[in-house]
Amino acid sequence: MRLDNTIEITFMNTIFRLDEVTVLDVVGDDAQTILHNLTTNDVKALQQGFGCETFITEVRGRTIGHVEAYRTADGFRLIGAPGQAETIANQTEKYTITEDVKPQDRSGDFTAFVIHPQASSSLRDETDWTQCNAIAFDTQWLGTGTLVVLTETPGAVEQVCVSCGEPVADQQAFHMARVQAGFPWYGIDFSEKNLPQEVNRIEQTISFTKGCYLGQETVARLDALGQVQKQLVRWQTEGSIPAPGSEVSSANKVVGRLTSLCSTAENQAIAIGIARRSHFDPGSAASGEGFEAVVR
Repeated sequence: MRLDNTIEITFMNTIFRLDEVTVLDVVGDDAQTILHNLTTNDVKALQQGFGCETFITEVRGRTIGHVEAYRTADGFRLIGAPGQAETIANQTEKYTITEDVKPQDRSGDFTAFVIHPQASSSLRDETDWTQCNAIAFDTQWLGTGTLVVLTETPGAVEQVCVSCGEPVADQQAFHMARVQAGFPWYGIDFSEKNLPQEVNRIEQTISFTKGCYLGQETVARLDALGQVQKQLVRWQTEGSIPAPGSEVSSANKVVGRLTSLCSTAENQAIAIGIARRSHFDPGSAASGEGFEAVVR
């Protein structure tokens, strides 16, 4: 089972407020050229109003960012986990010589509301978000059909949600929902220490036909050889509920570490976590302190 497969779990919240997200606008006549040279996905192919999930990589192929990149009238808007804007902006400026490109950190301007695919159709399909000074973007954060609504007036968006009978949950509830959906979060489940293939979202994030970009040689070599030694997988645990960071072992060897968890019952949880190559396959078993874990 791939990391992006969902586990069917019933939960009450379908709207989540995130007060901190990365919002970085990359604008200018040459924004497409520069961003193409820094990203793993084919951003050049995007039409205005559309986006794709992509990594920002450095020369060794390490992931210094993980965002949704959306084509705008002036360039691109990058949206993702908080704390990435400065690094990506610095990378953009580092590889801009004479091109017309300017990164603009808008993270502090917006509050994000994440709308689950199971939210009411009246909210998802019939709301004119421009009426409350907001813009909606399609993402995969909570599965296909997720919307991320960015606004500078969060009170207006909350009022719309409540009027549709959808109470707004907090960031902690969002992370439980994304673990249920199996979506990894930059800075929690992986970081600049990881290679793109280790995140286990190859189909969603990497184009092997787009042409050259920074770190492409490493990414292409790993694709050809298939030799990543660790990657994110889905875990299901039973026993005491583990804390984030808990290690799991098999045959007296550490074979994984749980990075994000969501309790599903008194003694059960699902998790996202790193696994060693011996435990990539569904059904692989390991144990931690007071619990058993199986790769889903």
